[in-house]
Amino acid sequence: MQLIRKFYRLLRVIYYKMARLYSWPVTWFKFHLNGVKFHSDFIGFGIPILDVNLKGSFTIGKKFLFNSGKYHAMGGRQQQCYFVVAKGGQLIIGNNVRVTSVALICHNKISVGNNVMIGINTVIYDTDFHSLNPQMRNSIPERVVGVKSKPVIIHDGAFIGGHTTILKGVTIGKNSIVGAGSVVFHDIPAEQVWAGNPAQYVRDTYSYNHVTA
Repeated sequence: MQLIRKFYRLLRVIYYKMARLYSWPVTWFKFHLNGVKFHSDFIGFGIPILDVNLKGSFTIGKKFLFNSGKYHAMGGRQQQCYFVVAKGGQLIIGNNVRVTSVALICHNKISVGNNVMIGINTVIYDTDFHSLNPQMRNSIPERVVGVKSKPVIIHDGAFIGGHTTILKGVTIGKNSIVGAGSVVFHDIPAEQVWAGNPAQYVRDTYSYNHVTA
């Protein structure tokens, strides 16, 4: 039995290494097909799902790293990364950004700054998707005229914990931290920790910024 377990572990290691080898060229090809502006130094574990409208834009900075799919960065609820840009949308990802199994759904603008980490299963929506007017929402076909969308801005150095939901119109300040499982629909100032549903102020990041080895 021990020998079988070792053989099984070896097969898994080989599979993971092969998956990581083919992830890069397949993703490179998908980026080009979707008109993504990117740098070739990205690192991809798994293959993302992309849907970029011909009249939308998606830009990625240097040293982008993503984990996409159930076999990469296994932390529960992992899925493929979704990068969806609707007509007129602008999705911008800065330098040295790391994400795992995220869904970024952009109808207006989503901007992620430099040195940002976004945890597993986090979703960012800059739109309501549906009308808040019941007559429009329940009509057949559904009427989406006037559905609200507002930019989401995440500034440099922010850390977004896993399973977080960030909604339209939110700005997250420089170096701020959002606790895992939070629902964010208000702005978060720079250098603060927020958490909960709805996300609320917890403390400043001062104590974290002055930790010494």
